[in-house]
Amino acid sequence: RYGMSSGDTPYFATYAQDLEQDPFDAINFVERIVWRITGSETIGDPVLLKIKLEEEIASLQMLCDQFSQKLRTLEQAQSAEKREYVQKMQKMYDQNSEAINKIKQLDVTMQNVSSKVIHLGDQLESVNAPRQRAHDTQQLITHFNEFLSDQPLNSHLFTDPDKLLESADLIHKLHSISQELSKEKYAAVQARIAHRYAEVEQLLMDEFMQSQRDEKRMAAVARVLCEFKGYSACVERYIEFLCANFGRADRSEQIYEDALQLVKSRKSCIESIFPQPQTVIQKLVLFIFTGKLKDTIQAKLNEYREAGETERYLVGLAKEFTSTRKLCRDLEGLHLSCDASFLKVIMGNVFTTYLQTYERDELAHLRRQCTSILTRFYEDKKHSKKAIQTGDKLSELKRDAQARFLTVEDYGGETFLSHDVVFVVLQELKNAYARTALLCDSGEPAARQTEAIFDVMLQYLHHEHLDYAVELALAGISLAEPKIEPPAYIFAVVAQNTTMMHLMTKQFADSVQPALAESMNEQTSVHKKWLSAMRNLESKLNLGIERQMNAIIGYSRFILNQQKKADFVPESLALGGSQACTSICKFLRAQATAMETGLDGENLGAVMSELAMRFYRLLLSHIQQFYYNMGGGMMLVCDLNEYRKLIAHWRYFGIIDSLVAAATATSTTAAAEDAADPRKMFDHLHALANLLTVLPENVQSSSHSAQLDGLSDPSLINTFLQLRVDYRNLKWRP
Repeated sequence: RYGMSSGDTPYFATYAQDLEQDPFDAINFVERIVWRITGSETIGDPVLLKIKLEEEIASLQMLCDQFSQKLRTLEQAQSAEKREYVQKMQKMYDQNSEAINKIKQLDVTMQNVSSKVIHLGDQLESVNAPRQRAHDTQQLITHFNEFLSDQPLNSHLFTDPDKLLESADLIHKLHSISQELSKEKYAAVQARIAHRYAEVEQLLMDEFMQSQRDEKRMAAVARVLCEFKGYSACVERYIEFLCANFGRADRSEQIYEDALQLVKSRKSCIESIFPQPQTVIQKLVLFIFTGKLKDTIQAKLNEYREAGETERYLVGLAKEFTSTRKLCRDLEGLHLSCDASFLKVIMGNVFTTYLQTYERDELAHLRRQCTSILTRFYEDKKHSKKAIQTGDKLSELKRDAQARFLTVEDYGGETFLSHDVVFVVLQELKNAYARTALLCDSGEPAARQTEAIFDVMLQYLHHEHLDYAVELALAGISLAEPKIEPPAYIFAVVAQNTTMMHLMTKQFADSVQPALAESMNEQTSVHKKWLSAMRNLESKLNLGIERQMNAIIGYSRFILNQQKKADFVPESLALGGSQACTSICKFLRAQATAMETGLDGENLGAVMSELAMRFYRLLLSHIQQFYYNMGGGMMLVCDLNEYRKLIAHWRYFGIIDSLVAAATATSTTAAAEDAADPRKMFDHLHALANLLTVLPENVQSSSHSAQLDGLSDPSLINTFLQLRVDYRNLKWRP
């Protein structure tokens, strides 16, 4: 491998492999040499080891000399090749410079020649142009003389069918000249030329239509024919030919795709044939829109309208309008016209008849649909809708008088509200809003129609459904003190109203407000109507809840009033609560369940807290009407314990705790009772009732019990002690 003998090659190859390692480790290299010298035997003689190492060093020196010699050889070869390469590069550079100089000289020569050629051409043109004009004039005069004579036209130009284009050009010029001559003197000539003009024009049109497979021939004919009066008629015939298979009955559903494909496929052909292709393409589009496309749309929509299917008519109108607008956007991408309003105008011509009546049709359809939906709903409920006037003081006074003095009707707990009705009506309204945004002009027209649709929603959903149901619920709550358990379905009315108002609010935000963004007048008007409707409904719901709480307290008072004085001074001691307590707890538990179902969040906490406070005041007033012995006090304590457990159970969702904490932190001392925790107040009431059961000698210690700490009115301790039948015999009095 390195110029050694074949027997030494592997030995030196091993050296080469060790020396070529990257990175090179000298210590490791020496170790490898020693290992190859000794093998697996140990050499104890240092002289022998020295000899072996000297031999290895000599071998390495020999290898180094060989490599050095080879490097010198390679460097010499590289230097020779470098000199040769530099010489070649210099030669090529010189040749390139010489070529550049020749190109510059050639360019100067070409410019000189070009200038001379242009000058010569101008001279030739100045000489040839008069000659050509004279020749053309001579030809016109010659052929005009031919028309002046009474003989048939025998010129080769008029008799050779292959000379049709030249003949057409000539006859057009003659016709133009003849129109400027005196009609009295040259009437016969003008008539002959006009007759020939018509014949040539017809021949050109026939030639154009017969050359459908030869675009070059059609282009040549079109260039000549465009100067004739019948050019427009030829274009119309060509467009009719292109649209012969367009709009077939079996492809009425694909008419928009077919129209786009027809224009795309024929656009390049028209551009290569006609001298003014943009005008022809516009006529093609106009023919498509005002022809088969318009007829197809009218056939569909008129069928729905004649059948009285207003919904299908409106849906079909929106669908066809959307498809047509998409077709126009696709055609705009083909750059058919410089006029940006071209497609918009012809689209308006297609739909103008329907758009003029759209707003009336939409509102009439909405009213019919809403009326039908509500009528079916009340018929299914077997309810004859009552005429309830709302919004004036007289109607409200009449309603309240009926609720106070006449027997109220609760309709078996029916709320007369339906989520299905609201969903269906809102979907109809959503579709109407979408069609309005599509079919009405943006700005004031769309805003006016949106407000009109919004008024329909207020009339049918708010006034005739939600507000009507709330009025029935209010009329079903007696203002007199009830003697039978009042129903709690007002809370179901509140819950359903809340859900439905959320749905209406979402549609108001999604569909109404964006449509009114560009019209401040309609936006202000609609916003006022919306706020007024919301506030009116909210105030009625609050009134219903207030009346329901009054009815709950009234019925509880009615039950408590059935208790007699003798009930609290029994002759024997009996453990357990009263029958009135059992009835009230059962009643309040049912009412609380209805509240939790119908109310949520802070509303639930506020209503329950207020009801607990009113019930507390009722019990406090009721307790002070009687005197108690030991047995009566024990019964009262048992009753209050049940009431306390009942009220404590009203901590639903932990709402009352947060309300009490907020009220305590922000209220004044005058509102301390209103902000107090109802559970704490019932604990105090229970502790006060215990004063009626303790032995006389324990009255003083019980009056200072820790359970009475924080009592809002300390005088209540003395008040309750005075309710003891043995009060006069007490040795200690506060």
